[in-house]
Amino acid sequence: MPVDWFRLIVSLETKGFSLRHQSEAAQVSPATIHYWKCGGEPRHSNGQMLIDFYTTKVSTAVPIQSTIKSR
Repeated sequence: MPVDWFRLIVSLETKGFSLRHQSEAAQVSPATIHYWKCGGEPRHSNGQMLIDFYTTKVSTAVPIQSTIKSR
C-alpha cells in the first residue's frame, strides 16, 4: 500500500515539526519535503527516513493512501 505523504507530512507539522525538521530527518531540502507534500514521491531511502522519524514522533501507524476501485 502506498504511503499518503501529504497526510504524513501534515501530521508532523501539526505536532510542531516544520518542513526544516522533516527535511533534516530525511536528509533532503525543505523544498523537497514540500514537493512530496504536493504529490511527489520520495526515493526509497529518503522516504524510509521520514517514515522512521514519523513513527518515533507521531504514531506507529503510517498513513496509507486510500484507493477507490472503479467498476
